[in-house]
Amino acid sequence: MADSDDKFKRIKAKVERAAQDAGSTSLRRGVFRELIHLVHSPQTSLQSKSYAAGQIPRFFNDFPDLEEEAINAVYDLCEDHDSKVRIDGYNAVTQVSYAQHRWVKRNADVLVQLLQSDEPEEVAVVKTALLKHLDMDPPAVLGVMCDQVVPLEEDLDEFERQTRERLRSLVIMFLATDALGVIVEKYTDPPDSEAEQVLVSQLVLSIRGLEIREVELVVRDILLSLPCYRVYPSRGDSMLLALLDRAKESLQQRAGNYEPLSSTRSFLALAQFVAIDRHAASPAILLQFYLSFLMGRMVLQKFSPQDRVDIISWISETLLVCDAEMDKLQQASSQDQLRRLLSQTVDASSLLLEILFDSKVYNPVFWRTVETLLQAVSARKKRDNWTLPSHLISVIRKFQELLVQNNENTTDIQNLIRLLTDNQSIPLNDSAQTPREMNNKLPERPSHLPEPPAVNLPRQKYSTTQHAHRRSLVKDIVNKDTRDSTSNPMIFPKRSNSSAEGMPETKRAKIGLKGQPAPSLLSRLAGTESTGAFTSEHARRRRRGKRESRETSPELEKHPMTGYSIKGAASAHRSGRNMETVQAASLLGRLESVNDPARDDLAGRWE
Repeated sequence: MADSDDKFKRIKAKVERAAQDAGSTSLRRGVFRELIHLVHSPQTSLQSKSYAAGQIPRFFNDFPDLEEEAINAVYDLCEDHDSKVRIDGYNAVTQVSYAQHRWVKRNADVLVQLLQSDEPEEVAVVKTALLKHLDMDPPAVLGVMCDQVVPLEEDLDEFERQTRERLRSLVIMFLATDALGVIVEKYTDPPDSEAEQVLVSQLVLSIRGLEIREVELVVRDILLSLPCYRVYPSRGDSMLLALLDRAKESLQQRAGNYEPLSSTRSFLALAQFVAIDRHAASPAILLQFYLSFLMGRMVLQKFSPQDRVDIISWISETLLVCDAEMDKLQQASSQDQLRRLLSQTVDASSLLLEILFDSKVYNPVFWRTVETLLQAVSARKKRDNWTLPSHLISVIRKFQELLVQNNENTTDIQNLIRLLTDNQSIPLNDSAQTPREMNNKLPERPSHLPEPPAVNLPRQKYSTTQHAHRRSLVKDIVNKDTRDSTSNPMIFPKRSNSSAEGMPETKRAKIGLKGQPAPSLLSRLAGTESTGAFTSEHARRRRRGKRESRETSPELEKHPMTGYSIKGAASAHRSGRNMETVQAASLLGRLESVNDPARDDLAGRWE
């Protein structure tokens, strides 16, 4: 123990003499080396180590070739087993940074690692040392801290991953608490400083890989506290887009999962806070996201009923804020774009109201959301002279019935409903109506008009199918007559071209065998009365002769006079026998057969 005290006294005397010697002399160099070796020696007392920690920075700038050995000695002091020596090492790191500015960034990195100390007293010293380094070079030190916050893309083993995650949380807490006041007051106000640009760019980048609790600290407690988001609201657009990307990723990852999407809801709540509550970003970006990814019935139904109400309430609030921003826009193109966005969202209000109605969560947020949506619909109706669709009117009337059932004292909502639905009728082309419903809506007959006469007509069921069938039959008959007139000139003989148009053609007189005019039908009928017996005998002979000539005709089997029927032709083909065909009697022959005695005899038998 005495030897250690003597050694400590001896080195202390050398240091005092070297301190009085100006310049880079051999004495100073020797003392500097002895201090470095004193830290590494196992026989060195704690008192000597603490003394070396305080004296090394005094000689640091004199010997650049010994800087690396000296800084490693200081770092060893920070890892000593004794707490007092470690604290002296932390302070030595700060003194080295003051002595040589180029070591600030490296020493700040070491101090950030030392935030993991389990001793509260030591952590307080480390934080003080970090604040001093932050004052030395704000952009560099903030960059070192943000490097620990931004997740690495490379693969790490389990131990390294846990160590980095723990250190990240410590750095975020340090930035959000101990360092925030200094950062806001000294390094980011006025805006657009180099330190601010480093801090904002790195923290916004970190949003894409942090857990939601860490993102909330970064956004709510650090970024939104910076003056740049109060002076330039558009600076928050990049932060808002990063939050919406995280919300979209979690929404797509759970596309098939119908459990409550707590992560998506948390990111959406944070985005709503940025754009609507703090006015730090463009609300149009948020409304466009809602319209693109959350306006589907299937998407909203994945959330719990309470989450659906919350999300729709955010949509309605964003809609109103965007409507208020319309007059602030300078460019006409921006106004037209925002107006189209508002119109598309109001068009989807019927879906939002219907999902609200089905959620059955009748809390103050529910009724406030209904009122906000109805206000947006009313604003568009006035601004664009918009006619409400029938399905929107139907949904709004559901809430009117709901108000009556629940005895809600919501006068403003009732007034809006009456304003939107009074004198509004559902168009016929928008909803299907049965004939009975249409008849019930017909106006009543004026009382001063007489009653129409009652006509009792048989009710016939006449369908469109029967009508089409009858039209088809008529068309077939007409086509058949047309074909017969063209194929058979005997049925419809052609008129002579020499006849006058519109005048019937004169019938030609029949000429007998000797050139004399043939007797007419009336004259022959008159003759049968006087010569009945002769005529009957003559007719029987003529029929007998025709029958004999048919029986002896060689062409009878091949070409029958009247042709075969379908059934008869098939029968004749099977049997191979000759079929006797009967020629159809002429009109004269049938008249002559009236006085036939054979027919009279047959008639007598029937009698």
